[in-house]
Amino acid sequence: MPDTPAPAPAAPDADKPKRTRSPINQEFLDEIEDSRDVAAAASDPAHTAALAAVELDATLPASITALATEVENDLGDLIGSRAAKKAKTGEHDADREAILAALAPIQSAAKRKYKGDQEAMRQAYGAGTTLSSEGTEDIATFATGVLKRLSPGENNAPPADTLPGIKPGANGVIDTLSKALAKRGATSTARTTQQNKASATLEQITAKVETLATHRKEIQLAADQAWPWRKDGVEAIRKAFLLPVDRPLRD
Repeated sequence: MPDTPAPAPAAPDADKPKRTRSPINQEFLDEIEDSRDVAAAASDPAHTAALAAVELDATLPASITALATEVENDLGDLIGSRAAKKAKTGEHDADREAILAALAPIQSAAKRKYKGDQEAMRQAYGAGTTLSSEGTEDIATFATGVLKRLSPGENNAPPADTLPGIKPGANGVIDTLSKALAKRGATSTARTTQQNKASATLEQITAKVETLATHRKEIQLAADQAWPWRKDGVEAIRKAFLLPVDRPLRD
């Protein structure tokens, strides 16, 4: 009887959704949960007398609960700031394209005016260059120079250069470039503001989480003293305080 071929392995489920990375540090979430659990155990009337006997600060459970709530609120603010920064980053990319679009007719006019051996002047307007492959900051700096060259100077002095069909005035090409640069500046400022806000909030969260961990450990050490692991009948209590049941808590 011929051998029966082995069945082909099942193809991976292409429709299975991919896991999305959490926007929050999991260690922060774990500490909040652990601290709340330990605070709840310490607030249990069945445990308060034994903890008082080992002179645990009775205000610690409430302090942990309040601080954990603060951290949760701060994490919400952090997510918001990061989302706002990401949105401004998208705008930043759009601003880049708007500046390039505003430069396009100016570059065409420069090619009309400067011909032959006047390559340097054409390049001064980005015509025939790789400007479009540069970063947003470089493009904005270059465009600012073009805008200054074509705009009237102080006391309405004539522009440093003129191009055919490119004239100052509202709703003209120069005005369009000026507005595109102003929009980019506002977006950059807003993005930096959100980045700074997110950084400050993260520092604040980190400090508060460290305090949570310190308070949690204080309660756990007191519980470790009140219900030592070698004592009979303490396993459930030690678990409530997130203590190991077969050894003392490490410092």
